[in-house]
Amino acid sequence: MKLAILITNPNHHLELTIEAAKLIKEKGHHVRYVSLCELRRMTSPEDSFKSHRLDYIKFQNLSKNLKPSSGKRTLGKSDSFIRSVVRRVFWLVRLKPFIKKSLSGFDKVLMMNDSAFPGDKICEWLKHKSIPFYLLQEGIRFPLPNEAEIKYGANGAEKVMVWGERSAKHFRPIVSTATKVVVTGSPKFNKFLEEIQSNPVNNVTQRVLGVFTNPIDDQGFCSPKAKLDLFERFVQRAASQIKSMNIQLGIKCHPREDIQEYLTIAKKYIPAIELSKSIVEAILMVDAGVIMASTVGLELMGAKRGLAQLEIPNHGYVFDYHESSEVLQVPLEGDFDLSVLFGEPIEIPYFYEHIAIGNAAKKITSVLTEAC
Repeated sequence: MKLAILITNPNHHLELTIEAAKLIKEKGHHVRYVSLCELRRMTSPEDSFKSHRLDYIKFQNLSKNLKPSSGKRTLGKSDSFIRSVVRRVFWLVRLKPFIKKSLSGFDKVLMMNDSAFPGDKICEWLKHKSIPFYLLQEGIRFPLPNEAEIKYGANGAEKVMVWGERSAKHFRPIVSTATKVVVTGSPKFNKFLEEIQSNPVNNVTQRVLGVFTNPIDDQGFCSPKAKLDLFERFVQRAASQIKSMNIQLGIKCHPREDIQEYLTIAKKYIPAIELSKSIVEAILMVDAGVIMASTVGLELMGAKRGLAQLEIPNHGYVFDYHESSEVLQVPLEGDFDLSVLFGEPIEIPYFYEHIAIGNAAKKITSVLTEAC
């Protein structure tokens, strides 16, 4: 069996797939990584591919004159005319020839996204060529204002491999009739929990509250300015509590965001520091965290850190974090008490409803190699 693994992110896509890739290779199958990371202005993890002796091919770097997605400029919503034309031309001229060359002769393809460009186009091509593809859940799922017509998970995969039973309940009504939803767990969370459990205690004497931002503007929830305004309103309203509890504010932003923008805003009200760029190290630095709409919320729960979520204007509390009684909701208006985030660490049942226990890489390997 020849398996191609298509990634667009050198960090969490690799974390999700690398252990299964090694297991599948050990079984005598050919595994090739097809990296489109450069399309996202990120660098393909070639050192990891080489160290594990895994075959790979990467998309060549884009012209420096092309500006990456950064929340600063937009081509419009996912169905806008300009965006559609640009993507179609780019697909036909640059991407389709690369995909055709990279996937020629392969029996199966593993993907992390089947709806966002270029995943949607690649799925169309795979179906036309009768090459079966499988989808591995890459993050928490919730409706996006700029979501494409085809919902994530609904593009005809043989199987959709999900993290836990809550995710399975989300996907079952969405997937195509012939698609099977399988709970495998998440290799990324297996590794994350191992790392956290080996370093569970924050040894810093001063307690730290981390704000973990993400590009909700790119997702269509608001403009870049509105996102920064939301952050500023939180810091402004929380400043007196943070000072009185002698808490250090730390900030960890998404790789596509500018940390200096956040630090400049925060320091208007209280001292603030940049947390580690590594999500594990950043979470180890904090006693509690604040999120907007991000998988980091699950990671904070798994690490037994307190969790608060900001209400997003016109969209409320995104995802189902609010269904856990342990999560503090921070409303746009009204009071909130940050002190509840700093109690004794506890196991949160909600976390395990989202993340299945067990060796996820072995389960994924079993799904991909069955009948081989």
